[in-house]
Amino acid sequence: MESPEYQPNRHDTRAGQHARKRYRRFHNPAARRTIHVASLVATAIIAFSLVIATLMIVRPTRQSSNANSQPTPTHAALNRDTVPALDPGDITIGVNGSPTTIVLKGEQYVEGGAHAIESTDGVLTPHITTSGTVDTSTPGDYEIRYAARDSQGHVAFATRTVKVVESMDKQIDGIPVLMYHYVYDPANPPADLNANFIATTSLEQQFQYLTEHNFYFPSWAEVRSFIDGTHSLPARSIVLSFDDGEPRFFQYGQPLINKYRVPVTSFIIGADSEALNKMKQYASPYLAYESHSYDMHRAGGTVGHGGRISAMTKDEIVADLKQSALVTGSLQAFAYPFGDTTPDAQTAVREAGVPLAFTTAYGWAKIGDDPTLLSRVRIQGDESLDAFVAAIQ
Repeated sequence: MESPEYQPNRHDTRAGQHARKRYRRFHNPAARRTIHVASLVATAIIAFSLVIATLMIVRPTRQSSNANSQPTPTHAALNRDTVPALDPGDITIGVNGSPTTIVLKGEQYVEGGAHAIESTDGVLTPHITTSGTVDTSTPGDYEIRYAARDSQGHVAFATRTVKVVESMDKQIDGIPVLMYHYVYDPANPPADLNANFIATTSLEQQFQYLTEHNFYFPSWAEVRSFIDGTHSLPARSIVLSFDDGEPRFFQYGQPLINKYRVPVTSFIIGADSEALNKMKQYASPYLAYESHSYDMHRAGGTVGHGGRISAMTKDEIVADLKQSALVTGSLQAFAYPFGDTTPDAQTAVREAGVPLAFTTAYGWAKIGDDPTLLSRVRIQGDESLDAFVAAIQ
């Protein structure tokens, strides 16, 4: 179809002349074809640019070496790959138990958790987030990641490797849970030195023996499942605990704990006015805190060593345990003050949701034992390394 002729008028202005040119271009078939082709080319260029930009931005996701492993969920705000420059600030975070967890194929993976503390905010343990999955039907290595965030937005991470194995030498019957108290420098022995004190030289020998002989340090959650008979532990499993949170334990013991990277639990007294300060000052990825009560570590009872727990009601004990958890940030295990206990105390432990409670009775924690009445192996400060080895084998 031919274009109609443009009809100028006598009032044609400069603007009208421009309009006439546009009119002629629009109604010219060749011009229309040129415009159409140019539009197609421009569209193709834009589309190609978008594809290139997408390929540059989106990175391929690395696949697991195990084709049958389950995908690992992530928290985008806490993912190192998404935010590579996160600042941990002054947060100290560590896994509970050995950083490499051993699980027998076909058994359930028992999540051990982690602990964290920050110099201003204090204990962050209740706010730790966990990501990752483990397929115990397929042997291989899996990763569990823990993240702790403080009030200033700093984020710190800890990672647990979970190794699912076809077979292993198992811990048989029971596990030694060691009970220490105080640590001292033999070059400057305390005036009140007694069997509850262990010299740094002796403690270092023991830590060195445990690390050189590849002892396994299960989390409290693993210990509970082991005692219940539902979970296997590797041979040479052991747990280390120090009672009271006495200053010399922190001063002399914590550096050795860090040196040998042995996981340790400090059963701390919550009512100690310096408890939180000590926890923050001596924060360590290898040092976790559990309850030695809030305010029951004093006289006032008539049972055993005379601790006041025997004079308290069940509800009072439950309240004390819950208050102590506000200090430690955890209530996975409890050490009875002075080792004293009563039926009401055991019931209180159950009602407070404490999985494990320990007395001072000597012995290993055995499969089938009452989890509210477990024994420990007291380490005497003056015993030889041979005596130590005999107690844990």
